[in-house]
Amino acid sequence: MARYMDDANQPDLDKAFELLRSQRFAQALGILQLVIDGDPMNWNAWYLAGQCYRFLNNSESAIEHLSRAAAITTDHPQVLLALGIAFQLSERWEDAIQAFRLAIEMDADYAEAYNSLALTQKKCGDFDSALHNYDAGAKALTRRMVKGMKNGRASLIIKHRDTVGTLWIDYVFRAGLYLACTVDGISKLALPTGEMAIDEERTERHAGLYWIDTKQKTNSTMRLLLPNYFNYCREQLKTGKEYSLLIGNRGRVLELLGRREEADQHFAEANEFLSL
Repeated sequence: MARYMDDANQPDLDKAFELLRSQRFAQALGILQLVIDGDPMNWNAWYLAGQCYRFLNNSESAIEHLSRAAAITTDHPQVLLALGIAFQLSERWEDAIQAFRLAIEMDADYAEAYNSLALTQKKCGDFDSALHNYDAGAKALTRRMVKGMKNGRASLIIKHRDTVGTLWIDYVFRAGLYLACTVDGISKLALPTGEMAIDEERTERHAGLYWIDTKQKTNSTMRLLLPNYFNYCREQLKTGKEYSLLIGNRGRVLELLGRREEADQHFAEANEFLSL
């Protein structure tokens, strides 16, 4: 659960947050109510109180407080995610879907919101939409990952490792394509050949670089994704559970749609990329 810095009430919010983390929800609520009484526009206090009520299985109060937080702040999609989950728990499916969609409008790379949206659509029997949004979530996750990559020779060189699953390669390539499209002048994205990958592994010619940009005769620029780009992304996807969760959930929908071979492919990759 996200933690936010706020204002003069921060010491009380910090204390409430720590109580919430230690599952002392009633004590946290006492502090948060005092903050709300003194500052009714403190969205963070409403948000944390809503989370407390959600964990206390009081969905009605959770929705009330999280709705108030969402009305006050317009730039924290985590509030809308929490509100959507509270709606889920109350089986208010359309309200949940709306909250998740608003979170995604606020942050197109919010993979967690895609996952929750797809889960809700699955519960409603809308398998095609769920399938689409689990896929969109995996794209958002990899897109968010590559946006944070710093292309420099000082980066760690990560060696090639075979994987059973290959779905991740397509997601990582698409993320690289997205990243290249945001840079002026790049007109082409290229992949390393097997021979180039072997040579790079042997010589480490480009050190820790993830890609190189080269000028073409037409004065446009081509971006070549280096092996270290794919190797880095592979290991990053293994460091958390988000990718495994999205792919495994997508596999379950494929199974419900009778697409067993594709489902098994997703299950195998989800298991392989599960963070230990």
